[in-house]
Amino acid sequence: MRVATYNTHDCIGRDGNYAPERIADVILEMRVDVVALQEITLDHAGDLAAQLEKTTGMLTVDGTIFGRGVGRYGNVLLTRYSILEQVLHDLSYPGCEPRGVIDTVLVIDGNPLRVLATHLGLTTPERGVQLRRLADLLFDDQHPTVLLGDFNVWLTRRPFVELRNLGFTYTEIRTFPTWPFPVLPLDRIFVRAPAVIRSCSRHDSPKSWIASDHFPVVADMDIAE
Repeated sequence: MRVATYNTHDCIGRDGNYAPERIADVILEMRVDVVALQEITLDHAGDLAAQLEKTTGMLTVDGTIFGRGVGRYGNVLLTRYSILEQVLHDLSYPGCEPRGVIDTVLVIDGNPLRVLATHLGLTTPERGVQLRRLADLLFDDQHPTVLLGDFNVWLTRRPFVELRNLGFTYTEIRTFPTWPFPVLPLDRIFVRAPAVIRSCSRHDSPKSWIASDHFPVVADMDIAE
């Protein structure tokens, strides 16, 4: 299966234009089975969730947790698989923008896969609390697990020690900014055995170069026997 994470910058490209169709085109380019989207407003110009479902043929899980004038804002998960369970956990930190994590169980060939999607905060104390909360959510789970998102962690591995201690490995591909070139690995894919990543890459195309200020990260993965 192929998974991806993509910070859409609210569908506003580097040219300053609001163009959700470009985001949909990038998703189609990647040929993914599951993709987590961050910084997306669902009501800005009609029902964006319905538009994405129609264009991509995927199901939408709404992870928005607050409104900011033009509509619900936050995270969205798109999947080609049936959804067995879904819940939204609040990761908000006092005095900062509300944050959350989509927590789903998908059914792949009759077997469960836990998939989470999030976007962590901008400050170190905020992220520390949010990463500990994620570790608590994942501590005693036996499902193969994938965690997708923009973690806003720059060039250090230290904040991820609790997830590493739980057996997670993760991508370290530079994705931000799209111009003049990416220098920060903000967007990451975490997996825990029996889920394993076979290959991963930055999806760098003419459309992804202009559609957002982040490039997506794509990973091909297996669920081992």
